[in-house]
Amino acid sequence: MLESSENLSAKKIFDLFRGKTDKKLGQNFLFDPKINRKIVGVAGDLTGKTVIEVGPGPGGLTLEILRSGVRKAYIVELDRRWVAVWKELSPLFGSRLEVIEADALKFDFKALAPDVIISNLPYNISTQLLFKWLREFDLYETLVLMFQKEVADRLCAEPACAAYGKLSVLTRWKSRAEKAFDLEAGSFFPVPAVKSSVIKFTPRSREETPEDFDVFSHLLAKVFMHRRKKVVKALSDFFPNPEKVLSELGYDTNARAEEISAADYVKMLKKMSGRASSMQPL
Repeated sequence: MLESSENLSAKKIFDLFRGKTDKKLGQNFLFDPKINRKIVGVAGDLTGKTVIEVGPGPGGLTLEILRSGVRKAYIVELDRRWVAVWKELSPLFGSRLEVIEADALKFDFKALAPDVIISNLPYNISTQLLFKWLREFDLYETLVLMFQKEVADRLCAEPACAAYGKLSVLTRWKSRAEKAFDLEAGSFFPVPAVKSSVIKFTPRSREETPEDFDVFSHLLAKVFMHRRKKVVKALSDFFPNPEKVLSELGYDTNARAEEISAADYVKMLKKMSGRASSMQPL
């Protein structure tokens, strides 16, 4: 058993415990402490904060989170091998670190009352996990998450861009999303076939996004099902006179889903819910 956390690194932990990666769990680890420190730094001052990390593996991000002055760090891990490692290491950090063995897709993050979530998300569940968190984004101050670059581009996409779609609109509706930086595939072990990107999300308040998440998600799924076809047909499932709705928003009947801004989709939602058309800028 190690006697101190000083000079501890993810590579040292990986080697000491004869670590392995599991492709089925989407594991690609970051060993470079400078990169991990840069990712944690995107979240800003973490002094006294409660932070959650999903899928810590050998702990490149975990160690930097714990060194940033947090009050409490929770790590949620599904891989029992890494759960065992961190339970052995946790006494080095006292009450500031708690290890939770759980499936992140089924876990109730609200119960931990976190301020911040920082994670190098497993590739195979990243969008599912984000979709789960989007429902409750207003509970958090900041989220700093890593995705495959292709997914990150979708999250930050503008209208009329090939990557723009349902997830782009939902993300912009629930938060202010900003790409912090990209990472080359060679930064990871094992080396993935794709680049990655770190995104900082600043959630909007519940007052800014009071409408029904499921209704909005359903609306967006329908209109983006055939993204390059005229959107008027899909909107007819939601409005008795979709042509009028489009006209009031400044679009003609030839408009396509990928051409309509997130702000205007929110206005549609407000019309569906009978709310006033005023809104916060997206």
